[in-house]
Amino acid sequence: MVADRKRDPARPVTPQPITKVGDRSTPNASVPDRVAQHYLRKNIVTKNNATPATATAPDLAASLAAGTVTIERINPQAVQLDPNIRTNPVLLPEFVDSIRAEGVREPVLARRGEDGITYVYDGQRRLLAAREAGLTSMLAVFGIADTTGTESGRILDQLCTFARAELTLTDRIAAYEALALDGISVEKIAKSAGADKATVTGALTIGKSKAATTYAAYGTVSFDRLLLIAEFEGDDEAIAAVTDCDDEDLAYVAQECRDENARLVRQAEIVTTLEADGLTVVTAWNYSTMAHLSRLTDAADDDTERPPLDAGAHTSCEGHAVFLTVNGLGEDDTETVPLCTKPELHQSIYRGYRSPVAEPVELSEEEADAQAEAKRAERRTLIANNKAWDTAETVRKDWITALLARKKLPTDAAAFVAVTLTRHSYDVAGDNSGGAAVFLGHEGYAAREALAAMVETSPTKAGYVSLAVALSARENRTSRESWRNPNASDEAYLLQLEKWGHHLTDVERIAAGHTAPDAE
Repeated sequence: MVADRKRDPARPVTPQPITKVGDRSTPNASVPDRVAQHYLRKNIVTKNNATPATATAPDLAASLAAGTVTIERINPQAVQLDPNIRTNPVLLPEFVDSIRAEGVREPVLARRGEDGITYVYDGQRRLLAAREAGLTSMLAVFGIADTTGTESGRILDQLCTFARAELTLTDRIAAYEALALDGISVEKIAKSAGADKATVTGALTIGKSKAATTYAAYGTVSFDRLLLIAEFEGDDEAIAAVTDCDDEDLAYVAQECRDENARLVRQAEIVTTLEADGLTVVTAWNYSTMAHLSRLTDAADDDTERPPLDAGAHTSCEGHAVFLTVNGLGEDDTETVPLCTKPELHQSIYRGYRSPVAEPVELSEEEADAQAEAKRAERRTLIANNKAWDTAETVRKDWITALLARKKLPTDAAAFVAVTLTRHSYDVAGDNSGGAAVFLGHEGYAAREALAAMVETSPTKAGYVSLAVALSARENRTSRESWRNPNASDEAYLLQLEKWGHHLTDVERIAAGHTAPDAE
């Protein structure tokens, strides 16, 4: 864009017949001659990097000389604008004023359609500004469309031309999608757009998601969040979670949603298995229609002994069912408890209930319910924090992998390694998890040998390998017990990670000795 450059009063503005493609250093070339030079350089040398300029330039020069490529005046009010990847061009007032005062200094690229209409396919903002400024004449170059080729070629050309700040993400996604559908490789799209392959691939992923493209149109949602929205397409709760959380919690919340989805898949698999065995399975408790067998009895109202229902005998009851809880992916995270969905067929056990103490103590039903609710609350906290720890562990390991991929390690990394190798040498010796190798991108058999070979080949990697070994040992020592029964070793480890920039979640803060969230 050159409309903001000051105009040279001595420069002629009336087009003259094209007689030759002047040398780019010739100061007195005519307007058409200079335009020809500009587009010769712009379209052949700059944009067609795959073809040497010397091989293509003579063809364009010949076309110019033969009149195949022409520079003509057009009426901006009468021509049409070809489809453009920029759907919401910004016309600053000063830009329009410059066009009004000096005209369009850089000709647009145009073509004539089979319908006889003139279409401008390069110069969207110049054309729109000329219309707004009330101009009835501007220069246009015809015939260069052949050097661009197909519509995909024009899109690639526009991606090269536009500064990245001039295009919204929505426009870029649409452009990438159009090119991909036309068989253009991600590598070529990335090169034309001045982006990396991962960004283009991510944009295409966002474009396939209805929810992500909707959020992208707002212009306020980060690229990382849009990728997560696309990942959770169709899961409204997960999308709400990743769009509402703070930036520092984003990785954890996203992993929490993944873990919950994995848990639901496992729950569905177990339900299918149990139902195949003829059982009625309940996964959501309803206190008004269900009761644990331990709360029911078949004893008569006046019986002194009121034993709870036997699970085996209760299978013949039409209300027999099992309550399934799946709190994670581990074997210990699944529990089935027999229950009755028709408690009215039995009697309450609480009449004459005795606690297991020497002196008989009668509890009212309200007191028994209160005790049971307190135990359930404690159980809910245990389950919730266990799930939160598992999620935090995944995020923490990903963060460690990213830490070890940095070009520079923390300044106190060597001190951390030294303390681990001395005070926590038992943990280092007992770490057979292979975590150090995984952190550095090596998995499978002989991963430790691969790390040793890495140092032998590149001695500068010694610090990274040492830190990976130390981090793996300390990480391998942690478990759900780290928050249940906080200890000095895990506390120091988590505080060190926090010092290096890892955002501790609530359950990690408990293990790190911070004040519990509900106590703050």
